Amino acid sequence: MLIKYPKLILLAAFLLASNVIFAQKDSIVYKIPMEGDKVAYSGSVAVMNKSRVTLDTISKAWLKGYFKYLRPATPPDSQDTSSIFSQGLLEYKVRPGMINIPFYCQITIRVTCKDNRYSYHISDIYFRPQNGFLNAVGYQNSPDYLVRVGKKKHLGLATSWNVSRGQIREYLTRMNTAILECIASLNKAMTN
Repeated sequence: MLIKYPKLILLAAFLLASNVIFAQKDSIVYKIPMEGDKVAYSGSVAVMNKSRVTLDTISKAWLKGYFKYLRPATPPDSQDTSSIFSQGLLEYKVRPGMINIPFYCQITIRVTCKDNRYSYHISDIYFRPQNGFLNAVGYQNSPDYLVRVGKKKHLGLATSWNVSRGQIREYLTRMNTAILECIASLNKAMTN
């Protein structure tokens, strides 16, 4: 009877380890949309019976109403015809340890309107705690970096900032949720 317990424990440990290895493919790091090695969200939405001018007006009103902190961004191309090309701050809370910490997430959002269609593109994403002391201590603010590190088989000494897989999941999940809520709000405004 005593000999069976170590085999049972060994089998349980093997099953647990294999479950963790296979579960990593379902991790948030594989669900975050990427363009090359940068996190970026984009889409194109068809809307019925709305002109470019109407969609342009709605998108600008939505932008001013949705973001508490907003500033214009400079388009990389002087021929840019976007209705919106701005930087905004999303606010949310992250729980990397035992307490919730308020965060800002800076995004660049571009909305381009055409007759009966608009497209959006969210990129240049960076986040940080709202608390100045936490920023002074040193903090990785790039989701691009966290996705890259999160996809590694072993974290080891690969990080310049001491972060666990659980923390990577937490940071990326909260950021992803805030951006998806922003997109859902834009879609609701544009289609109503």
